[in-house]
Amino acid sequence: MNNITFKQYQKIDICIFSALLVLSEAVTTLATVNWFDKQPVAISTTLLFISIVMMRWGAFAIIPAALGGAVYCFVSGASTEQYIIYVLGNCLVMLSLIWFRFFKKEDVRRGGFKLFFFVLGNYVLMQLGRWLVSIPFGGFKMILTFLTTDIISLLFAAVIMFILRGMDGMIEDQKAYLFRLQREKDDN
Repeated sequence: MNNITFKQYQKIDICIFSALLVLSEAVTTLATVNWFDKQPVAISTTLLFISIVMMRWGAFAIIPAALGGAVYCFVSGASTEQYIIYVLGNCLVMLSLIWFRFFKKEDVRRGGFKLFFFVLGNYVLMQLGRWLVSIPFGGFKMILTFLTTDIISLLFAAVIMFILRGMDGMIEDQKAYLFRLQREKDDN
C-alpha cells in the first residue's frame, strides 16, 4: 500500500469524525425528539466532536460545529430560523482557538483542569453563539434555555475527553503526533 500524504490523512481523519458526528447526532436527536421530548435536557455529541477535532486539527473544528447544528436541525424538523441559530451559533466556538495562544495543546491534553476548562469554554461559546444569533428572532431571553438544555452534553463531552486523553494520539495535535511517532520509529 502506498503512503498517503499529510493532507490526505487530514481529510480522511476529518471525514471519519464528521461521519461519526452525523451518525451519533442523528441517533441522539431522534432519541430526544421521540422518546424524551418531555425532558428539559437533551444530549448532543456535537460538543464532543468539536473538542476532539479542535485538539487534532485546530480551525477545522468549524466543520463539526456547523455540521452538528445542521444534523440536529434536520433530524428534529427545525425551522429556517433554528437552522440559522444552530449552524451559525455553534461556530462561535471557534473563539476557543484563542485558548491555544495561552496553552499548548499537549498541556491542555495532559492537564485535567485545563482540559475540563477547554471543553467548558467550548460549551459556553456554543451556547452564547446560539443565543446571540437567536436575538434577531426574538430569543433575547433564550440564554438560560440554551445553557441548561445541553448541560448533559457538557458532562458527556468532558467525561469522554478525559477517557480519550489516555488513548495515544486521540486528542493530540496530529502533526505533533505524527512527528512523535516518526521520532520513536527512528529511535528504534
